[in-house]
Amino acid sequence: RVTKETIAQYGIKDLVGSIKTSFKGSTADRVHNIKTGLSKINGLLIAPGQEFSAVDAIGEVNAETGYLEEYVIKGNQSIKEFGGGLCQIATTLFRLALNAGLPISERQNHRYVVSYYGPGLDATIYGPHPDLKFINDTNGYLLLQGRIVDSSLILELYGQKDSRTATVTEPVITSRIPPPPARYIPSYDMPLGVQ
Repeated sequence: RVTKETIAQYGIKDLVGSIKTSFKGSTADRVHNIKTGLSKINGLLIAPGQEFSAVDAIGEVNAETGYLEEYVIKGNQSIKEFGGGLCQIATTLFRLALNAGLPISERQNHRYVVSYYGPGLDATIYGPHPDLKFINDTNGYLLLQGRIVDSSLILELYGQKDSRTATVTEPVITSRIPPPPARYIPSYDMPLGVQ
């Protein structure tokens, strides 16, 4: 448990990175999964030299751990599985690590561009892999904190600032592959013959 004493003991005094992503327009089940995933990572301490793993931090993703079924990108299609929406957390963590200038040791983008993430700055997780991992290469502990304000996920890293600076340029799209025609596949929650 992180307390004022913990923060003082580990010399956590500066905001070293922060980021905000929007999930406006998400379904109630997706928002539930984002909140559940956030509760698993909020308040974590990352030791100097430690590799942070989003999959490990979030843990098991199923009904027993509080997740609901919502759309995930699996292969080249969107299907409902437990934990749909956790990629919002992975994407926000990825951008947070970039913002803080931390080395990314594992990251996989989605199979296709998701409009609310945009190209090049997203990350997908699906345990055990793909995972989103970064390394605390600072000289001190980092405290990961998160909160939800309206329809935005805000993540912050606190620790000790050093001389590093980080900049992220806009992605450059070198080629586009048009999407295939839409296919409607009946799912278990839709009666056959209904589209």
